[in-house]
Amino acid sequence: MGKASIIIVSYNGLHETTAPCLRSIFDKTTVADYEVVVVDNHSSDGTPEFLTELAKGESRLKVVLNSTNRGFAGGNNDGIRAAEGDFLVMLNSDTLVTKGWLEGLTVFLRNNPSAGLVGPVSNAVGNEQRIHTVGRTPAEILEEGEVWTSRSMGDFFESDRLGFFCIAARREAVEEIGPLDEGFGLGFYEDDDYCIRVRMAGYKLICLEDVFVYHRGSAVFGKRPESTKSLVKRNKAILEKKFGIKYRPRHPRDRQLDLVESYLSRMGGGSDVSRLACKAGNRLRAAEESMPRGYVKRYRFRRRIREIRDALERFKAPECAPALPCDVEGS
Repeated sequence: MGKASIIIVSYNGLHETTAPCLRSIFDKTTVADYEVVVVDNHSSDGTPEFLTELAKGESRLKVVLNSTNRGFAGGNNDGIRAAEGDFLVMLNSDTLVTKGWLEGLTVFLRNNPSAGLVGPVSNAVGNEQRIHTVGRTPAEILEEGEVWTSRSMGDFFESDRLGFFCIAARREAVEEIGPLDEGFGLGFYEDDDYCIRVRMAGYKLICLEDVFVYHRGSAVFGKRPESTKSLVKRNKAILEKKFGIKYRPRHPRDRQLDLVESYLSRMGGGSDVSRLACKAGNRLRAAEESMPRGYVKRYRFRRRIREIRDALERFKAPECAPALPCDVEGS
């Protein structure tokens, strides 16, 4: 099938993120031929020492220790240069993977040459890859993810952008498109930039609904909200200047409803009805969690939800597992 290289950029947060992430990879990954490349961006919490010691007893682990913080793009580029795999997977350190995750990503890439990047669904991501979860602990959320993927075998959709908490690509596609743009500094919009470049190269961005990866989210930037705000503004301006555009991606709540409508179009009968109705209910909840603020936008959004719920009324939703609410008729 080809070797997979899992690239992780670490920066402090050893016991909160990096160590649990690595543990989940070595515990849950069943693909025989893979390596993990961890690039540490000059952590000061003992991460370099931990990684160096761990690598002594784990042949699949390769460690790159940077003497400065090279940021998200720089760190991943360093990892790509050190990687040996035919498939390259960029994985955030604040994630926990699930059984079958790597097979799902790499097999799809191998069988679909038009796919430039693929990613999983998750509990915390800023686009329609997010599914609605109610769990309070990683274990509870991972259970919900398992329920979701069991109802989504073989399901995927094309997107305009993918969250880089977890993405996978064939090496030849990465070499064609080039490295991540390090002009975005410590982070933000380098993932949007890369998604634009992938699509400009003629490839598709695909979300696999039968692969779930837990994402804690905001593990680094969430601790520095002031600097984050200015960095977001700066990097958005860089992106818009680079491509000569006003960058206004479709809002995730609207994309959630787009997906619900795609489920509706597939509800022809049989066993698909119950599982798609349950998924539709989940995504309706995810959409409603980000209701528009403006009166007109809110009115139009609610009207669209009512129309979707009316269309769903003729389908009976199944009894969903408690960990994965399935409400197609409203709260």
